[in-house]
Amino acid sequence: MVESARILVVEDNAPIRAFIARALEDGGFTVDQAEDESTAFSRLRRDCFDLVLLDLRLGDDDGMEILKTIRRQDDDLPVIIVSSVQDIKTKVGGFQTGCDDYITKPFQAEELLWRIRRLLRRSVRESCGELIRQQLEAGPFMLDITTLQAYRNGVLLEMRKKLFDLLLFLAQNPETVLSKEIIHQRVWDYRDDLNENSLYVHIHQLRTLIEDDPTRPRYLRTVRGMGFSFHPGG
Repeated sequence: MVESARILVVEDNAPIRAFIARALEDGGFTVDQAEDESTAFSRLRRDCFDLVLLDLRLGDDDGMEILKTIRRQDDDLPVIIVSSVQDIKTKVGGFQTGCDDYITKPFQAEELLWRIRRLLRRSVRESCGELIRQQLEAGPFMLDITTLQAYRNGVLLEMRKKLFDLLLFLAQNPETVLSKEIIHQRVWDYRDDLNENSLYVHIHQLRTLIEDDPTRPRYLRTVRGMGFSFHPGG
């Protein structure tokens, strides 16, 4: 599994990208390359990868935003940041956002290969699951995962990030009963102060945005004693 892994290299510097790709291929890996955000998401929408190597400075694009979009959809896809940025604030920010490792340029190919193999051996990812997207459509709703904007029938729904994250998780699991515990686990950060009332407040706020009549919800329904379910067909 480790040696046959497929890796996406996201790097805008052509010589560095070629150097990394050659080192990985010599190490037995299958490699795809992307020079910017658009190409990276084109690859991620189309193919299943076992690991992503991600530069932070991609011309006008921000690699950290790519990482955020990945993590909103896939908690387990291994991501290693490969960057010339060495300040501790950026490194900590990368780990807080969800990278699995951070290696600074310049580096030796042997070190990169060692880090990749180590991470792949420890990866708990059993299958590819959903491919990474920038947008998600669910019934009348369209969610732009990159900009954190949600629309209903083309009309922008003004909402805070937490409400967007809640709607995104529900839309990723349509027609499925989701317990309060799993919603807390997947939507709220471990640093957040959680209580049952907080979830109900957010559910109420989301219903006021997406429902015609929040007191008689069509889309976001309560399953008594079990949790909540999202029905994009209404």
